[in-house]
Order: sequence, then C-alpha cells, then structure tokens
Amino acid sequence: MSLIQFIKEKQFSVLLNLIALLIILMIFYLYGANVSLIILVTIIQFFFFLCSMIIEFYRMKKYYDELMDVFEQLDEKTFIADIVKEPSFYSGQVFYQVLKGATKVMNDRIASLKNAEREYHDYIELWVHEIKTPITALKLILTNSRTKENLPIQAEVSKIEEYVEQALFYARSSTLNQDYKIETFTLESIVNQAVKSLSLSLIRANGKIETNHLDLNVTSDSKWIVFILKQIIDNSIKYRSETLKISFSARKIENGTVLKISDNGIGIIESDIERIFNRGFTGTNGRDYAKSTGMGLYLCKTLCEKLGLLIKAESQDKRGTTIKIFFPDRLNILN
Repeated sequence: MSLIQFIKEKQFSVLLNLIALLIILMIFYLYGANVSLIILVTIIQFFFFLCSMIIEFYRMKKYYDELMDVFEQLDEKTFIADIVKEPSFYSGQVFYQVLKGATKVMNDRIASLKNAEREYHDYIELWVHEIKTPITALKLILTNSRTKENLPIQAEVSKIEEYVEQALFYARSSTLNQDYKIETFTLESIVNQAVKSLSLSLIRANGKIETNHLDLNVTSDSKWIVFILKQIIDNSIKYRSETLKISFSARKIENGTVLKISDNGIGIIESDIERIFNRGFTGTNGRDYAKSTGMGLYLCKTLCEKLGLLIKAESQDKRGTTIKIFFPDRLNILN
C-alpha cells in the first residue's frame, strides 16, 4: 500500500477535516479571537490529525504488505485465510471475515471435486482391469483358432486393447507421482517392447522397422516410455503412405540422449505442426486420412513433461514425420 493510495482512500476524511478547521477558524475570527490563539489552535488540530493519519497509514500498510508477501509466497493460494492474522482495524476485520468465509466455501468445493475426480479415476482403472479379461480371452480364442478370416478380427481386438490402455494411462497421468518406477534401461529394450506389442498392426500395414545405435542407456520409467512409443508408432501406422517404414535412432548429446522416431507417412501440414500436442487436436490430415481422437500425442506431451523429458515434432506435408524425445542425464520428475 503506497502513501498516494492511502491519501486517495482518505481524501473525503481529509477534506471534511479541513472544512471543519476552516469553520472553527472563522468562528474564532468572527468572535474576535487573538491571532496567536487561532494559529495555536490550527497547529494543534493539524498536528493531531496528521499523527492519526500517519499511525493509521503505517498500521494498514504493514498489514496489507504482509498479506501480499504471504500470498505471493504461497504455492496453494487457497490457504491464505488460514495463514494471515486478523487485523486490528475494523475495515480489515470485515475484509478478513469475508475472505475466511469465501475461502472455506472454495476449499470445500475443491475437496468435493477432488473426491469426485479420485472416484472417477478409481472407476476408470477398475473398468479397464475388468474389460481386459474378456479382451484377453477373445485374443486367446482367436490365437487358438488362427485362420485367414480371423486376422482382421484379431487386429480390431488389438485396437480395442490399445484404446483401453490409452484410457487407463490418461486416467493415471494426473497421478503420475504415485505410479512411476525410475530405472536405467537401454533404448533398444523399450523400442523392441513397443514394436512387439504392435506387431500385428505393423504386419497388416506391411511395415518395416529400422533401428540404429539404440544401445544407449537412459533413465526414466520404462512402462510409460513404452506407452509413449506405442502412441507414436500407432500414429505412423494410421497416417502411413503406401509402404510404411519407421526408423528408430539415438545419439548422445550434451546433458542427455535424444531418441529419434521417423516415418515416411503423409506428414503434417505446416499450420498444424505447432498444435499437434494439444488435447483433442486431429489436424487436417487427421480428419482426412484416419479416425483420430487427438489424444495420443497429447498424452505423449503430458507424460514427457511429468517425467522431465522433452518431446518435439518435425514434419513436412507428404514427406513424413520425425518425433524427437530428449532424455536428460538428470531427471526432474513433476508431481
């Protein structure tokens, strides 16, 4: 709180006091009071008025400055009413009671929403685990009676499984700090896992996989990284050209390792490249070439940020897409 702000707030009080002083002086003058007495009364009245204003200014300034300092330092702003002290001046006390009441209502609503969100996440996870049982049984039946006619059905079942897994990872992405395991592994091992899990889709797409220099170690959560790679491979399959080719390569750079995934698909137009990691964004090619939810790359971006990784896309329309993932040597996991 500045002095100018305080004077603006108290301008009517200052004006009324000046008017009162002038009226008193006029009365003294009309009754023929001594000039020295008039000056003395003026000085005394002005002195005590000025002292009261100075005391009130510093009292209010100290409280509001401390309030703003506490507020700026708080990570959870809704706790402000539980931390600040009740002021000694009445206007501040009214403000404090209103703030405390409003904060309590807001915190109650936040707690209610968090409980609802937690229940929703628990339900999604339970549903996913339950639905996996009939999917696994169906895949087993199709595997045991493998025929040419069953291959398309098996591929569609695999797609269902991928979408179910995507739903599970999306539900867990907001609570990643409760569900990660940091370990060191080779890029080759996680690329092989991702490719193997999508082998049927790759075979149906006549896909060719190329790998180069993947014997480098990185540190992260292998389960989440495999999921990220599967989303990228799935996009390459969806938006493929006539002959699908996906190449994986890695190189060591300063402070980390870069994994590069490139395909020879239909690419991404220049106006879309900045938005492909946005939630629900499918882009021009996504609408024209394949049915897409726009969630795959969004989840990749979200999970990379939470795992302390960087992800970047490069592409040209009709000339393929390259996704780069940077694994730093020192991780910074976000909650």
